[in-house]
Amino acid sequence: MKYTKSIIFFLILNLILVFSMIFIAKNTREIEKNNHNLKIKISKISENLKINKVELSAHQNSSYLKMLYELYFYVPQNKIPFIVKIDKFSNQEKNVKLVSSKN
Repeated sequence: MKYTKSIIFFLILNLILVFSMIFIAKNTREIEKNNHNLKIKISKISENLKINKVELSAHQNSSYLKMLYELYFYVPQNKIPFIVKIDKFSNQEKNVKLVSSKN
């Protein structure tokens, strides 16, 4: 009977430690989730920065800007739809400009 008080004390101490560890583990998991979300946001922002750098280097070329303007702001002169025939499409005499970007 002389050890009952110490046993009860250590049991209570043990329970307090277990509950505090559960509380800390829960908070740590929330912090880990927040860190993961922040890493995803950072990777998206860095990817956008890479794209913006490519666009900046492409937009410094004035002929590229002119081609983009003609591409997006093309106003047809007549109301007749433009039909491309296969022989015109396969014509090799015309210059075809391709735009590519390398990372």
